Amino acid sequence: MGNADNIKIGVSGKAYVAPVGTTFPASPVAAWGTGWVDLGYISTDGMEEALGEDRTEIQAWGEEAAVKTRVKNRDATFKLVFLETTAELLQLYYAVQASDMVDTPAVTGTTPTPQFLSFGTGLASPSIETALGIDVIEGDEIERIMIARADVSDRGNRKRSADDASSFELTFKPLAAPGGGQAVQRFLTNVTLNTGS
Repeated sequence: MGNADNIKIGVSGKAYVAPVGTTFPASPVAAWGTGWVDLGYISTDGMEEALGEDRTEIQAWGEEAAVKTRVKNRDATFKLVFLETTAELLQLYYAVQASDMVDTPAVTGTTPTPQFLSFGTGLASPSIETALGIDVIEGDEIERIMIARADVSDRGNRKRSADDASSFELTFKPLAAPGGGQAVQRFLTNVTLNTGS
């Protein structure tokens, strides 16, 4: 018999970035600690996770089907659409280091000037590697995804109009973790391991 409590819905969620090597929370309910930056509102599309494998198939003489397969590599992507314009999202979208941005403060007086952020991009801008944390939340149900090292592998088009938020569609690809650790770690609340009898 099925159990409706096992049906998980991503009602809301949060995403966080930090420098590679930043310590992850020790549980799914622990606060994101020092160094983690909340990337703000995410569109109602939520998160799209995709998994892929590249396999080698071993064929045998006289057999129609492969007799063995071997996984050459596995990969994953995590796509999110962010709604806020922040320095962190501009860095990720345009592949700009924070050190290459200039924050000019507002000037008051006879010729006031608003605060503004300035930066440039080149044709071969460097990638921005980051640690990434994602919480998928439904009430007290939390799936926490922790990616030790990620790069933005795809960027959606930015549209600016009166009908749409000027959003940032970013697809993150996990990379090998520093020191040979797990590239992606997960916490899921209220999911038990059936160890059998």
